[in-house]
Amino acid sequence: MIHTRRALYYAAAAALTLTLSACSLVGAGGEEASSGSKITVTVALVPDPPGASEFYRQQFDTFQAANPDINVKVVENPSDQQLSAIELMFQQGSSPDVFRAQDNGMDRMLERGWVAPLDRYVTPEFLGRFPQGSMEPATSGLHRDGKLMSLPLVWGNWSPLRVFIYNKAILKENGFDGPPKNWSEMEKMATAITKKGDGKVFGYAPTAAKALAVEMLANTAVPYSVPAQGIDFRTGEAATADPGMVEAVELHRRMQADKVMMPGWESWDGNRAFTEFAAEKLAMYPSAPWNVAEIRKLNPEIEMGVSAIPVPDSGRGAYTALPQSFGPLWGMSAQSKHPKESWKVMDFLSSLEFHKAYYTKFGTFTALESAWKDEAVKNPDQKAILDVATETLRLAPNPKLASEGGKMILTAREGKPELRHIDAAADSIVNNKPFLPMAKDIDKKLGTLIDETIAASGGKASRKDITFPGWNPLEPFEPEQ
Repeated sequence: MIHTRRALYYAAAAALTLTLSACSLVGAGGEEASSGSKITVTVALVPDPPGASEFYRQQFDTFQAANPDINVKVVENPSDQQLSAIELMFQQGSSPDVFRAQDNGMDRMLERGWVAPLDRYVTPEFLGRFPQGSMEPATSGLHRDGKLMSLPLVWGNWSPLRVFIYNKAILKENGFDGPPKNWSEMEKMATAITKKGDGKVFGYAPTAAKALAVEMLANTAVPYSVPAQGIDFRTGEAATADPGMVEAVELHRRMQADKVMMPGWESWDGNRAFTEFAAEKLAMYPSAPWNVAEIRKLNPEIEMGVSAIPVPDSGRGAYTALPQSFGPLWGMSAQSKHPKESWKVMDFLSSLEFHKAYYTKFGTFTALESAWKDEAVKNPDQKAILDVATETLRLAPNPKLASEGGKMILTAREGKPELRHIDAAADSIVNNKPFLPMAKDIDKKLGTLIDETIAASGGKASRKDITFPGWNPLEPFEPEQ
């Protein structure tokens, strides 16, 4: 089990007009509120990953066999329309009993009073399914104001993890016996591989459009809050111009100018990097761990290695942050006429059997580590991912869960996506422009936004809400910090 600590830490759209289409996947009486003595529980979900529709149909068939008094009606919505579709269901008076609303989507539903607390249903046995300490209200990521409002699925202490994926054979052919340890080694190796590859093999790519790799590398140099929010949570000040952040961009700008990186990355979607890597045209790149399984599906025999992301030449300045134990996913409607039956469905979705089935079907880690850990350590790729997680993840503060003022400030910042490094960094890299002047301009605007948010808060927010002066990003965050 990835090490978890019982410590207090804080993590880290306008509704669309659409026609809601429901698809009843299970149960003969899908359109009925009830059938005789049966109670119908409506579950709204999305059909991903590929194969999820059939998977949920089979799982709910199993649930119904064990609970013959409950009929499960499934409503599917496209991933990009899920939240708006659920909101429309509530507004039309046909809300689902159980629904999927991830991350900030759960808070959108909470603000409207549509989510029911789950505490009265929770038992010691239920809590015991999860890693020790992971369901504590202040750290779970599932609680709001001390109340359990959601349940997780594919989230755990590995979720924020980023890994470095490399082709062992290509590296060996170019005289390298292992992955790069620091940024200059990575640049040197990528340059050599691209030169020898002669347009057929490239040493490196920045993962996807907008150079997502910049943030992944920056997280080894500066506190995670700098690339994530543009703010150094140690000081409460805007910090996009931090030298570590700037060098992460400039490293990629140099490689782009020198034509080291695989061309065309500027328009890549989230699948292109692992596709090129599986075709053995790309030697190495940083990524979210799920790319590993996709590569293995496309090329089972590829000599793939998985390691920690290279650090600055001066040494590691920060670890990847563990923002919270879990991310919200399943919620129960506060308007449900059948809360007891709805809880039975949610309990099933958090059962060891369901999580084992999910891992077996999709090869994805889930919130119940006991459902997959024994199998995962037998898989070299998955064991490598878990080893990197143990090496590189640390608890970190997140003002959004620490105080109302922190939530106000960060919500205001998140409403201004242009006040992150993303677009400026891509502009710097693609158009070969120095990043530092852009970063300073962002920091000036971000500082103004913070001050204006505090001034408009009526005394509910201050710089203290985004400041943790005792926090060392090389150590797990402790409450007294």
